[in-house]
Amino acid sequence: MPVAPQIQPILDAVAAAPPLPADLPLAERRAASNKGLETTILASVEPAPKDVTTREVSITVKEPEPGKITARVYTPAGPAPKGGRPGYVYLHGGAWWLGSVDASDSHCAHIAAESGAVVVSVEYRPAPEFKFPWPLEDAYAAWIWVQERAFQLGVNADKVAIGGTSAGANLAAACALMLRDRRQPTPVAQVLDCPILDLTLAQPSVTENGEGYLLTRAGLEFAVAQYLSSPRSEATDPLASPLHAEDLAGLPTALVLTAEYDPLRDEGEAYAKRLEEAGVAVESKRWDGFVHGAGELTALLPEAREYRSTMARFLERTLG
Repeated sequence: MPVAPQIQPILDAVAAAPPLPADLPLAERRAASNKGLETTILASVEPAPKDVTTREVSITVKEPEPGKITARVYTPAGPAPKGGRPGYVYLHGGAWWLGSVDASDSHCAHIAAESGAVVVSVEYRPAPEFKFPWPLEDAYAAWIWVQERAFQLGVNADKVAIGGTSAGANLAAACALMLRDRRQPTPVAQVLDCPILDLTLAQPSVTENGEGYLLTRAGLEFAVAQYLSSPRSEATDPLASPLHAEDLAGLPTALVLTAEYDPLRDEGEAYAKRLEEAGVAVESKRWDGFVHGAGELTALLPEAREYRSTMARFLERTLG
């Protein structure tokens, strides 16, 4: 089907905007790119529900070097069940070098309200200042922090999922692999929302949808160059590109959402197939007419609210 008609004006506006100068300093490029996200995607996001409470927390990270990151905890309204609420560790999108907890605020609050889970949204350190595996180690540290402080969070440590959007979904999938291989408590489920899982950028949809649909091949190439110190050697590392992992057995139940006109479509669907072949329970759905990020256009696109609810219902169902 064609691109959803509500999305086309956004695509037209992006196409008409002048490109950023190639020599623009990183700080200015980041500010301009985040501003572009605000005027395209975030301008069409529903406000956060008011009955979800939030608070900021600090998390100590030990690897690759000691440091601290922050996270925002979203607690839904109403009494908690005996034993604690389920939990969900969320990693925002933004190609590893953009995005923030603030930009994901509405999404996380709605997920908490709809699923009944306590959502912990992680402000991992961005590339290129912090290249692979720094953001992944931040995700890992946040997962361990939630496990260790589940009681204080009002969370049942045995009912916690992990997930994310785009680059955040990459971190979530890689963190699930890392937790399995380090023999740590593993998530009950993983939510992979339009994930990037093959940093070689070799999937056919990268070429097929690489121009004109918000996320471009050039944008992906730039993002990979920011995230990896050595793209040639690191792009096939399973913790950078989970699709390249030899063994996917023993990973958490997965929800994988893809978009018809997303350059990342094929790698998400290939990963879902490989998980299923490895004996992992998988729910996979392609959203026709969607581009990368369209699932966040909840004030513009009725189907985007269903997209978000698909994630919330999956968490509610798998976490109990």
